[in-house]
Amino acid sequence: MTTGFSIDADIRPPNQGGRCAVVADDDPGQRDALARHLAERGFTVSTVSGGFEALGLIGAEGPAVALLRRHRLEDEGDRAAALACMLYPHTRIILTAGAPDAQLDAEPGNSPVTVLARPVDLALLDRCLDGL
Repeated sequence: MTTGFSIDADIRPPNQGGRCAVVADDDPGQRDALARHLAERGFTVSTVSGGFEALGLIGAEGPAVALLRRHRLEDEGDRAAALACMLYPHTRIILTAGAPDAQLDAEPGNSPVTVLARPVDLALLDRCLDGL
């Protein structure tokens, strides 16, 4: 049996009124720490607990960056990141993943998604955000 799905996506460029960010993480402590850090860097931050919830916010808010949690390859966070890259190419997608993670060792240029080990090194996150 083949199952399918459809997505109604509101595709827009990043928010022109300021720097916005979306943080999706089911760990409230990590989610709050990332949101607080992004707010200190001047971002307006929206938070949710899941990757698919984040897709709606990314479409509605057009953030410059979205951080999504990945527990394992091809889970909800991974699939949401892939969809976000296709639907919202103006949003920088960053996955946070527990180590060891095979994709952490991949060449950064091979993927449109940046993968950071958890707990996220905020200095490394800052380097990822510097170009925004």
